[in-house]
Amino acid sequence: MKMRGSLWQVACAAASYTFLIGSCWVLLFAVRATAQQGAPLSLPSLVSCQRTSHPELPLRWRGIFLMLPFNKAQLMLSDIVYDGSIPAMQIRLHGVRSGSADFLVLGNKTYVLREEGSNHECRELGDTGWTPLPRDWLAKSAQCVGSATIVETPVDWWKTPTDSAPLTDWIWFKSTDRSPFRLLFQKPSLSLSIMSSYAMSYQVSFDPLSQSDLSVLAESCRHAKRETQQSPRRALRAVLDAMDLSPWRASAEIKRLLPELDLDCSKSPRPVWPDSFGMTMFLTPLNFHSNPFPTEVRYDWKSRAQRTRMFWPVDSPILSEDVLMVEAQGFSVTRKRAGGVQCMAALPGTPRPNWISEAPCACEAVINGTTALTPYGPVQILRCPATEPRMFWAWYTFEGRPMMFMVTPSSGDEPTALITLADYYAWVPGFLSEPSVFERPAQCRTAQITGHRQPTNEPCRLCHLTPNAPR
Repeated sequence: MKMRGSLWQVACAAASYTFLIGSCWVLLFAVRATAQQGAPLSLPSLVSCQRTSHPELPLRWRGIFLMLPFNKAQLMLSDIVYDGSIPAMQIRLHGVRSGSADFLVLGNKTYVLREEGSNHECRELGDTGWTPLPRDWLAKSAQCVGSATIVETPVDWWKTPTDSAPLTDWIWFKSTDRSPFRLLFQKPSLSLSIMSSYAMSYQVSFDPLSQSDLSVLAESCRHAKRETQQSPRRALRAVLDAMDLSPWRASAEIKRLLPELDLDCSKSPRPVWPDSFGMTMFLTPLNFHSNPFPTEVRYDWKSRAQRTRMFWPVDSPILSEDVLMVEAQGFSVTRKRAGGVQCMAALPGTPRPNWISEAPCACEAVINGTTALTPYGPVQILRCPATEPRMFWAWYTFEGRPMMFMVTPSSGDEPTALITLADYYAWVPGFLSEPSVFERPAQCRTAQITGHRQPTNEPCRLCHLTPNAPR
């Protein structure tokens, strides 16, 4: 496989953070679930795409999206109306914590809108880099890699290359109406206007329109004058930043767009890892030459051990790659299909079940009830600390079922621009693994073990067993 180095960086990020801090959160009462042993965990799989032509969105549509930022900015709820006959789009943004903004994007110009009675007052920002979204959101050489569910919604998995080869963005289109269900971007860009300004977005609703009012709005804004000396992009940034500082929240509008969204996290206690569990997932890399990896996680705190195993494609010389963590030491283990084994001691040890008390996460919001985004019941959305400016986003149900986890890149222009994404499928708290699952290969015993020492400000030793923090 050509890009094994880049993929291993993804895997190491997953080992050091994704699967060790975000992978298998369960609530305390779930720990008391009946222990299970012996039955294999069911790995997710992709089936062939039924349609390989690019999805084309309607000429006119309205979409509501819940958007997760790359940085410490707040969650955003967007209400977008698009009319390709002009073309133009109106973007209403509502901060989950505070603030709102209303924009019209007409050609290469962006306008800030303010309602004055039944009319709109337009203020031109200029060429901010935003343009009306195209009907085809994919790059010319994008590929559909297969179909599988995400939170019980059947979707087609499309990888779309970026100008930072070999990196890729991902868009998941519903198999039914081919509307965009979820988007993931490896760095902020202007490729898809407001959508690519956020790390991940989930569709709340999407509806074709027979007509829109944007032609009237566009006509009222065409002659608006610029009132600022700032560059257009800086002026746009100032409007967005002002939302975070606003003392006002668009509670009524948020309630109308997503009634189940709530800031009150008090009904959901913080999760604690069980003594043992089993979990399967897809790990989606940001390498265009690689596809999602079926992955299995086994954890046993009594044995002070965890194994994360990524299964490679059948045409690869690599059979599987393990992140094996035993007590205070972690290993990356590569198994070749021909039988060879390579081992490298370069990772921290077993994660602590009470890591959340050492690396506290902030609950940004909850989604109550059962919706298309929460088929297993109410969900808590957590933002967790990492080595700055990285951070984690994680979704889990009130009953403790993990749903999604990702880690954002450390900076917008880093060459690998990692976002490690995990989507969870089988979830078995109390799953008991055979001791052989956590045995070190002979090659690991002979590997030179150098203390995986972290700076005192590194969160790793707070969440994992390490040589300098073995208990």
